[in-house]
Amino acid sequence: MSCLEQGMSVSATTRRAERADLLRALGIEATVVNSPAELPDSLLHEVDAVVDSIPLIRNEQGMFAPQRQWVPEIVPLLDNLKWAAYLSTTGVYGDANGARVDESFDCKPTSARGTERLIAEQCWLSSGLPAEVFRLAGIYGPGRNILGRLRAGGYKAVAWSPPHFSSRIHVDDIVSALMAAMRLPGAGRVMNICDDAPLPHSDYVCEVAQMIHAPEPLILTPEAGERELSPMALEFFRDNKRVSNRLLHSELLPELKYPSFRDAIASLIEIENGDC
Repeated sequence: MSCLEQGMSVSATTRRAERADLLRALGIEATVVNSPAELPDSLLHEVDAVVDSIPLIRNEQGMFAPQRQWVPEIVPLLDNLKWAAYLSTTGVYGDANGARVDESFDCKPTSARGTERLIAEQCWLSSGLPAEVFRLAGIYGPGRNILGRLRAGGYKAVAWSPPHFSSRIHVDDIVSALMAAMRLPGAGRVMNICDDAPLPHSDYVCEVAQMIHAPEPLILTPEAGERELSPMALEFFRDNKRVSNRLLHSELLPELKYPSFRDAIASLIEIENGDC
C-alpha cells in the first residue's frame, strides 16, 4: 500500500515542469527545483520523512553526487524529521569475484558511479539525521524492463569467464521495503534490497527471451563485448558478486512479492497488454 493510500501527505521535487504535472495528477504536491536546498523553509520544517532518490549529476569532470552540496544546507531545517532513506546502489561494493556480499562487505567501488554513490551515502549517514541507506540492485518493473529490447532482437550480453553474477529487484518490492522501514526505522542502518536470485546477466536475458518467445540474445565473449558494447553497458555487469538480502528478510520483508524475475514476467506482460 502506498503512502497516498495510507492517507499521508506526499510532496516531491522534480527538475521538469511536465513531470510535476504528472505527479500532481497522482495527488502529490510537486515542486520544480534544481535542488532540495531551494525548497521553502516552511515545507522542510514540516517534513517528517524523506526519500532521496536523486541521481548523480554528470558534469565535465564526470559523475558527481549533489548531496555533497545540499544535504548540509537542509539539515538544520529538518527539525521534525523522524526518518530519511537514501536510495543507493549495490555498485558501491565493487567486484567480489563472485562471493556472497552482505552489508558488512568492504566497499571498493570500481566505477566513478559507485564511488560517488558511496559519498552520497556518507553525506546522509554523517548528517546527524535519523537516516538509513538502501543499496538497490538492478531495478525493473512496469515500463522499466528488458522485454521490449529483447523482442526487438539483436540484444547483446557478455558471457564472462568465470560467470559474473548480478542481482535484480522489482519496484514493488522496493516500495514494500521502504514502507516497512518507515514503520520499523533503523537510524544508521545500511541494507541491500535485491531479490533471491542472483544470476549472470547473460543467463538472465536468455531465460527471459525464452519465457516471452523473443529472439535469442547474442552472447559475446569478453573481448567482443569490449569492442561492441558501450563502457556504460559494460560497467553494470563487469563486477561479479552475489548480493545477500538476508538482512532485508530478517528485519523488513520476510517474503518478497517477486522472489525472482521468473515470478514477475507474467504480471509484466499483463500490464503491457493492458490486462490489469
